[in-house]
Amino acid sequence: MSLYLDYNASAPIISDVVEIMNNSLEIIGNPSSIHSSGRKARKAIEDSREIIAKTIDCNSKNIIFTSGATEANTLALNCSKEMKTFISSIEHDSVLKQNINANIIPVTLNGIVNLEVLENDLKKTTAEKLFVSIMAVNNETGIIQPLEDISKICKKYNAILHVDAVQAIGRITISMNNLDIDLLTISSHKIGGPKGVGCLAVSDQIYSLLSPIIMGGGQERGFRGGTEAVNQIIGFGAAAEYSQKLKLVNTLNSREALEEKIFSMLPNAVIIGKNSPRVANTSLIAFKNISAESLVIALDIEGYEVSSGSACSSGKISDSHVLKAMHLDESLVKGAIRISLCRSLNKSEILSFCAILKRVINKISNKKKII
Repeated sequence: MSLYLDYNASAPIISDVVEIMNNSLEIIGNPSSIHSSGRKARKAIEDSREIIAKTIDCNSKNIIFTSGATEANTLALNCSKEMKTFISSIEHDSVLKQNINANIIPVTLNGIVNLEVLENDLKKTTAEKLFVSIMAVNNETGIIQPLEDISKICKKYNAILHVDAVQAIGRITISMNNLDIDLLTISSHKIGGPKGVGCLAVSDQIYSLLSPIIMGGGQERGFRGGTEAVNQIIGFGAAAEYSQKLKLVNTLNSREALEEKIFSMLPNAVIIGKNSPRVANTSLIAFKNISAESLVIALDIEGYEVSSGSACSSGKISDSHVLKAMHLDESLVKGAIRISLCRSLNKSEILSFCAILKRVINKISNKKKII
């Protein structure tokens, strides 16, 4: 049996999206050209922009297409360079590494941003311009952050709020307008679209603070130079539309059944964030004194694809800064694997995976005893 259980790293492209993208290859015009082929390409881009805007409840003119979430985060954080910046300790590296002078907001033992610290830090600062970046859903744990409360605190102190919503779209509802979010990042390949495209949504009042990081022909309102990737953008729009129809809430029963079975077979397993609000498809499970790298490789050999930590670090498996921020025991930090679903699993698939997992862990443990 072979099973892909790494949806949070990259989702399989939805078959209907593939068909739409294949058909879009016939669009030959440059979207900046004013002739009919160019206008056709431009319309396709604007149609996708409309769909994506509806997904997050904002105006289509607020969407800036990028090459992916890392570029979108970089563009967002680029406007924080002259501001007092606050970033949570569990952010993706594409946020954490943008501003090395940022104040780091800790999380609680349950993986939730410490709202009291956030408010106190914003309250006591003397800086006039404030910038806060906090993700909607953590990519490793699946823990959902209290965006409504975070937004209220930011607005209370006139702080700009950037939200990395890469792991939220298609899993929970995000309304940029209702939550009063200033900047919001999305990725296509996390929701069943093609790789190589994402976007940054920017509220009207923030546009004047943005500075482009790629200069060129004035595309994307001058904030992202270069001819738009028409084919990928069309696929992104199609995936965004499907993500609203196929919300992953139907994976909740599978995740709960999977966790219950793993715990019954391996009672020493620790489910990270079990008592915190989590998206329905994500389970981060740690095993004491077991190497996550060895576990990921052994499961892969058996046909089960899971991950350890973030999958966006050039294939490297290193200790999770997210789990360290949650103050987990080091032996658990080194032994955590993430299982992320893209569909419901049947009973046979759950039993098979759990049996293989137990066998692999026992094999690794016995080998360590011999050594």
